[in-house]
Amino acid sequence: MKILTKSLMMLGAIALLGGCASYPDLVSVPENTTLAEYSSASADDAKLVGQQARWSGVITDIKNEADKTRVDALYYPAKSNGRPDLKDVPVGRFRVYVNGFLDPEVFEKGKPVTVLGEIKSSESQKIDEYEYVYPTLTNAKIHLWKSSVAPSRVKFHYGSYGYNPRWYRPGGTRNLYIIGGNNKIKPTGVVKSKGKKQ
Repeated sequence: MKILTKSLMMLGAIALLGGCASYPDLVSVPENTTLAEYSSASADDAKLVGQQARWSGVITDIKNEADKTRVDALYYPAKSNGRPDLKDVPVGRFRVYVNGFLDPEVFEKGKPVTVLGEIKSSESQKIDEYEYVYPTLTNAKIHLWKSSVAPSRVKFHYGSYGYNPRWYRPGGTRNLYIIGGNNKIKPTGVVKSKGKKQ
C-alpha cells in the first residue's frame, strides 16, 4: 500500500511539473510575486498605480517618441507560458511605454506580445469618434512572440487503395504531400513502385 501511495504521489508531482510552463525570461518574475490583473486595472487603476502587471495581447498601434516607444495592444488572456491565447475572446485594450526605440517593422501590428511593467494613470485617445480609456503600463519590458508554424509532416496517398501500404498494388502510383511548416502549397511528387506489396 505504501509503495502504491508513493507511486501515485510521484506521478502527481511529475504531472504538475509537466503542466507548468514558464514565461520568457524578459517578462518573468519571482514566484509568488503579486501582479495586477487586467480586469482590475481597467475597472479602477487609481488604486493600482505603481504596482506590477504582466499582460498579453496583440499590437494594434506603435509610435516612437523622443526617448520611448508607445505600444497599444488588444488584450487576450494568456496561456500557461504567457503567449496570448488568440482562440479566446479579447476583452479590451491597453497601452505600454517601453524605454528606447522599437522598430515598427519588427513590432508591427498584429504581432502577439507579452509585457511586464508598472501601472500608471490611464490615458485616453479616440478610436474613430469614441474616447477610449487605456489601462497603461510604463517602464515596460516587452516580449515579441514568434509566429507559430505547424511542423511539417509527410503524408503518402495510395490512390483508390487508401492510406494503408498493405493495400498498395505493385506498379501503382504513390502521391507525396508535404503538409504544414512553411509550405503554402502542397507539392506532389509521383513515385512508381517496382516491387511487390510494401
